[in-house]
Amino acid sequence: MLATRRDSVPLDRAHDNCRRAICALAFAAALLPAAWGCKPKTNTYVPPSAPEVTVAHPISQPVTRYLEYTGTTEPFESVELRARVPGFLDQVCFKPGAAVKKGDLLFVIDPRVYEAQARQAEADLAAKRATLNLAELTFKRHEQASKSGASNQLELDKAETDRDQAKAEADLAEAAAASARLNVEFTQVRAPIDGRITKNLVDVGNLVGAAGQPTVLASVVSSKPLYVSVDVGEDDLLAVRKSRLARQPGAEPGQVAPGEWRPADLATGDTNQFDTHGRIDYVDPALDPRTGTIRVRCRFENEDGVLLPGLFVRLRVHLETEDAILAPDIALLSDQSGRFAYVVNDKDVVEIRRVKVGALDGTMRVVTEGLKLDDRIVVNGLQRARPGVTVKPAMQQLAPAQGGSPHA
Repeated sequence: MLATRRDSVPLDRAHDNCRRAICALAFAAALLPAAWGCKPKTNTYVPPSAPEVTVAHPISQPVTRYLEYTGTTEPFESVELRARVPGFLDQVCFKPGAAVKKGDLLFVIDPRVYEAQARQAEADLAAKRATLNLAELTFKRHEQASKSGASNQLELDKAETDRDQAKAEADLAEAAAASARLNVEFTQVRAPIDGRITKNLVDVGNLVGAAGQPTVLASVVSSKPLYVSVDVGEDDLLAVRKSRLARQPGAEPGQVAPGEWRPADLATGDTNQFDTHGRIDYVDPALDPRTGTIRVRCRFENEDGVLLPGLFVRLRVHLETEDAILAPDIALLSDQSGRFAYVVNDKDVVEIRRVKVGALDGTMRVVTEGLKLDDRIVVNGLQRARPGVTVKPAMQQLAPAQGGSPHA
């Protein structure tokens, strides 16, 4: 019985293993249809959405055209102070670089020699005048005596000659005295104009004005107002003259109307703002045939004294104001063929439009050719706009240009 019992244990285990295998096969058979039902579907292409861009219509507004040049400021007046009489420099009566007024005493040359010469000339003049008075009395006596026969004609003629000679000598002495007084006056060197004076070029104690060469002592420069002179090309000159003559016959060169000078603006090298205003005040009567240019001078009052002679400046001259089409300068791109803009047509497709541009007015650029007021130009999202691409445009209203003024 023990043997029979031991043999039955493996048999039971075999039966259990068989049942487990059958259950596993049944479970796998049940999962197989479910796996077939979860088979992934085939991928389909979904096109991307249209890129969004911002578009705007060009604007129209009055724009002033300019001609722009570069130049340097020039003093209104500049005078070299020279020693007009020789002598030793006795005094320097100013501080270098100071502002001086017309008539201020600046230098003194030792006047003692000239004062002595002036006194001598005055004394000689007095003697000559006394001789003239005696000669006139003598002539009158001979004239009266000749009427009564007490004096002959020869004596009368001699008295008249002596009188005339004395008068001539008196006139000569008077001229010499005047010259001597001028020499005394010339020992005091005074400011001939208002302005600023340079440093003294000669120190006290030096001999000046010797050997007949007037010594330069210093210079006085007037910077109120200032001038800026530029050379205008022939093409610009003809454009200005034709425009002026068409509207204001009879106006002189540099004028927009008889007596009304053409405005001009100035900007210094440290700014782009043309905030100093002036006008043309002189135009050469003829062009230089060697360069094909004409010299034009503009005047700026410089009341605050900020500008100094010799500054490098940019100058622009007003031409005329006229209506123009403007677009944002950033929307006008460039390539080797020139400037262009991206325009969205009525089907929201981007097109490339070649344009010709003119003046820059702040952030806006004048467009002379290629755009119309009802065009929709891409002003934002340019990197997403390409010719032939359909876009989703959003309209934006452009503000009028309020930046710097344009120039031709």
